[in-house]
Amino acid sequence: MNQYKRLLSNTFIFAVGTFSSKILVILMLRFYTGILTPDELGIAELIIKTTSILYPVVSLSIGQAVIRYGLERRHNKPSVFTLGLITVALGFVIALPFCPALGLVSYNTSTGGSGTLLPYAWLIYLYVLTSCTQNVCSQFIRALGFVRLYAADGIFRTLMTILLNILYLKVFSWNIFGYVFSIVCADALSTVGLFLIAGLWKYIRLRRPNFHLWRSMLSYSLPLVPDAILVYIIGFSDQTFLAGMQTAAVSGIYSVAYRVPTLIALVAAIFVDAWQLSMVNDNAREEQIHFFSNVGNTYASVVFIIASGGVLCAKLAMRVLAVPSYYIGWTFIPILALGAGFNCLSSFQKSVYLLEKRTIPSFLSTAFSAVINIVLNALLIPHLGGMGAALATLVSYAALFVYRAADSRRFMPVRWNFRRLGVTVALVAAQAVLMLLEPPLWLVWQLLLFAAVLLLGAKDLLRGAKKLLHR
Repeated sequence: MNQYKRLLSNTFIFAVGTFSSKILVILMLRFYTGILTPDELGIAELIIKTTSILYPVVSLSIGQAVIRYGLERRHNKPSVFTLGLITVALGFVIALPFCPALGLVSYNTSTGGSGTLLPYAWLIYLYVLTSCTQNVCSQFIRALGFVRLYAADGIFRTLMTILLNILYLKVFSWNIFGYVFSIVCADALSTVGLFLIAGLWKYIRLRRPNFHLWRSMLSYSLPLVPDAILVYIIGFSDQTFLAGMQTAAVSGIYSVAYRVPTLIALVAAIFVDAWQLSMVNDNAREEQIHFFSNVGNTYASVVFIIASGGVLCAKLAMRVLAVPSYYIGWTFIPILALGAGFNCLSSFQKSVYLLEKRTIPSFLSTAFSAVINIVLNALLIPHLGGMGAALATLVSYAALFVYRAADSRRFMPVRWNFRRLGVTVALVAAQAVLMLLEPPLWLVWQLLLFAAVLLLGAKDLLRGAKKLLHR
């Protein structure tokens, strides 16, 4: 199997597991918005985003090192897995005394009340522990080559989350607690399942850990801690600023609207999962550059075709996915969809840093984007509300891609077709503006612009097909 077919095969397997599971979660939005008020949903999402920031701190992003080092034949796999679990356990114990700091995360409600996340501290820390452990296990089975098990686990976790959500929210009426605790339980069940099916206990070697390997793994993963935090801050700061400067209800509506562009980012997540297994190979330097460039340009075409479709379907998506009280959130989707496209491309560029084990430059690029995001949120949200948050996200992701495309050329000069990419972005941007202005025959213009984006990307898609067919 050539490298293109291997990449496509792995992408398809991950897509079945990841996309189907994420679609189920998004389709559950109508259930969530029908039971939880915008205030409750905003607080629940705030808890999840807070956990997402704590997760890399507690785990030291060791999951990334587990798969990167686990894929290399020269490293002992039991040592890699054992060191991953030890790192998570130590990180969790060290993090516990800092629990009171959660009182710094505050929110306002639409009824004039306010509060902090401190009452949910034990739930947040339990969520962190189960999530970190599950991640180390899932990354390790990928390194072992259990691609189908990894995909099946994604579906299993999602189904368990949905079933437990129905039980906790509909039957027990646990509201915010039930929304979050269902995820905790699903992660715990997933970890147990992976241990039993993949026999992960056989890879635990607690005697005489390899400290030289541990230092190497930590030197790789530690720069990814602030990197991951800043990535989440880019998404988290929107809701934090909205909850603080506006209300938790506005934050909740924004979070629902954000789920639609999340489908575009999901393309990146699926592809990067498969790409991590393909980018580590024995190709010569020029062959590696050619491989990255071909895949990158085809990927960019797919991403912006989906982003264009996201803009086109903004209103329909909110009608299908949420109850009427959330419908106004459709106005955020066109801007967020364009930003999600740039986010996908920046994720591809990050793979260059990960391949070359240059995680410090990866962190610096993310820091650059996060500063832009925070400054723009502070400036725009007081005047534009949720639209200001969406614009801040778009600009920060576009800046992140441009920074990485220029900086990563030191390690791997990916040959982007910037002319075609620029025209494509301009077409999607025009779509977004027309969607928000709603001029006469706006739907006709939307369809024409979507067709133009599709035709523009066709060349790269056909080239990718030829690579698969060896023509």
